Amino acid sequence: MRLGTAVFCLLIASCVAGCGAAAPQPATPPPPKQEQTQNQIISNKTEGTARELFAKGEQAVANQKWQEAVDAFTALLLAEPNDPHAADAIYDLAFAQENLGDRDSARTRYRELVTRFPDDKNARQALQREANIDAYLENWTALGEAGSLLLARKDADDIDRMTGLGARGLSRINAGDETAIKDINDGLDLADTLHYGALGRLPVPVAQLRFGLAEVRRVKSEKIKLMPVTPDFVMKLELRCTGLLDAQAAYADAIRSVDTHWAAMSGYRVGEMYRTLHHELMSIPPTELAKTESDKQLFYGIMHVRYRALIEKGIEMMNRTLALAEKTQDSSSWVKRAQDAKTEMEAALVEEKAQLAKMPFTEKEVEAALELMKKKAEKQQADAAKKAAAGKK
Repeated sequence: MRLGTAVFCLLIASCVAGCGAAAPQPATPPPPKQEQTQNQIISNKTEGTARELFAKGEQAVANQKWQEAVDAFTALLLAEPNDPHAADAIYDLAFAQENLGDRDSARTRYRELVTRFPDDKNARQALQREANIDAYLENWTALGEAGSLLLARKDADDIDRMTGLGARGLSRINAGDETAIKDINDGLDLADTLHYGALGRLPVPVAQLRFGLAEVRRVKSEKIKLMPVTPDFVMKLELRCTGLLDAQAAYADAIRSVDTHWAAMSGYRVGEMYRTLHHELMSIPPTELAKTESDKQLFYGIMHVRYRALIEKGIEMMNRTLALAEKTQDSSSWVKRAQDAKTEMEAALVEEKAQLAKMPFTEKEVEAALELMKKKAEKQQADAAKKAAAGKK
């Protein structure tokens, strides 16, 4: 019994030893690695995987099928906002929206790209395009932000700097900050150094700078108030008119822009300056010497006949702006303003003529009175000059 037990134990031990020494069986090979499948994205306008939607959007942009591009990129970004192609998809979506005329959505997407992917290859261009849209929409705060972001970029080139300076300067002057002139002058100096836009029509960055310069001059000029009338009225009026003409010269430069929107803005501004000056002059009450109703009527007639040229010049500028808008099919808010301003000025001119027709004198008589006043003023100036010359001897 003991022997049997010992033999049994030896048999067990040998079996265990034999099993430990046996060669391992080959492991079952893993299944071949399969490419990760993409989810199907379905919207009410398009469908496909993320890769398919991106390719579809890119092809639509290449073929200028802007709505198809918007549909594809919108579906992709809604379903996969962190897709590897998200930066490209955002830029191309904004570009397609811009071409469809949906500028609000486009500027939002351009800014999203800059915020989420500041180092992306399209970030600089996105800021430039956003700045153009901000100016179009008159979103002056956003325009200043876009300009500052452009100027802060390490990869900004000279065109970026001109765009940034013009954008920031234009934003500042529309906030009433006349220190904007430094940005404007810095940008114009850079353009002059590079001879950028020296010939022919102005590139957008230079047109924006010229428009900004005109705005600074306009704001400065219109701070010269003509009321109340003071002894230095004539000097103030001369300064006001000089400022108006200086601003008009800068607006005239901006009108030469390759982008007709700057031309529309500039044309409207010139016409509006003339209308504003005319309105202020017509608001001046009769002098204390005009005590009788006849004297007051004569004062009214003299003022309106003398300064009618201002409102006529304003109407002329609005007509030019509208003609250009019709030619270029511009439908911006500036064009609507020009049309409204023209209508108002024409109505004011008709009203003036109707009022003058009711008075006990004709326009020719008023013009004759003006001529006499002019000669009298010239004689007084000549006499004053002679006295001054005699005093120096």
